[in-house]
Amino acid sequence: MSFSLPFWSPAHADAILFDWDGIIAETRLDFSGIREKYYGARRAMLLEDARTLAPESRAGLMRDLEELEMRGARDAHPVPGISEVLGWVRSHKIPWAVVSRNCRGSIMEAARNIAVELPRVVRSRDDGTSVKPDPAALLETCRELGVPPSRTLLLGDYIYDMIGARRAGMRGALVRKRSEPDWEPWLELSYSSMDELYRELVSPSDITPWEYQEVCRGHGREFLRFAHKTALRLPADPAPDICAWLVRAASLGVGAFVVPDAELSPESWRKNQSFDPACMGLRLQDAIRSFLEVRYPFASVLGDGGRGVDAPEDARELEAFMTGLADGGRACG
Repeated sequence: MSFSLPFWSPAHADAILFDWDGIIAETRLDFSGIREKYYGARRAMLLEDARTLAPESRAGLMRDLEELEMRGARDAHPVPGISEVLGWVRSHKIPWAVVSRNCRGSIMEAARNIAVELPRVVRSRDDGTSVKPDPAALLETCRELGVPPSRTLLLGDYIYDMIGARRAGMRGALVRKRSEPDWEPWLELSYSSMDELYRELVSPSDITPWEYQEVCRGHGREFLRFAHKTALRLPADPAPDICAWLVRAASLGVGAFVVPDAELSPESWRKNQSFDPACMGLRLQDAIRSFLEVRYPFASVLGDGGRGVDAPEDARELEAFMTGLADGGRACG
């Protein structure tokens, strides 16, 4: 399906990860009694904070959680509109998976009760040692599907889902949004219902990605369109360092970077420690590609033979530079 970068839509995802409760199965789980029993009603992260409990209390917590989830599974109903969404996903042959904090037994039981055929990949808290919002759970699921996180969409109904998506460098859409102002910084997309999401899948719109929303607020969508068609040549000595320069340029919407054929040596890494240490010894092009992928997945890295505009070495000068280029481009147009 074609679309105009850097804008996108959930319809353009190469894979979709679905939360379970509230997204596919409506189980109406109420954890308040468990929070009261084990955490004194504190709004604890039930699974993560279990390590603070004594062993016997931790075991009791897990038993109570499973019992609650199994009761909900036996009374489960399909979320309105999920049949149409899953039908669209299957008809477009998009890989999908379920990623849940629930126990596996409750997912299987609810799936039988709501007559949903589960995908090949289903991840529960019984699989491995990580659960959302730990990005490891999502990254491992992407590996199983064979799709990069930057091309993957996570659908969820709670803040943990959006935090997990952001940490994993993937897209996230909140469905059936609650009124929680402190969630706003984490949100890229939100839909009031599965029916609304389905309408977006059928008739995609050009949505501004999370990483470009600030530049669009400041300069507008046409500026972003222009910037994304622009390739900048990486200066020989970017200030204050390579990573800060790249982030500033990419945050302005620059769509491509021409990078010399060089190595990220240990000495170079010392000056640019925002690169993962594992990138030492790699080609600079590959290190930059890895750095940008989780932050600005629509930005590309070109070899030294690529055509690019010579840009200021000082990152503080890039906004004025790009604004001048855009104004000149509009004048010529």
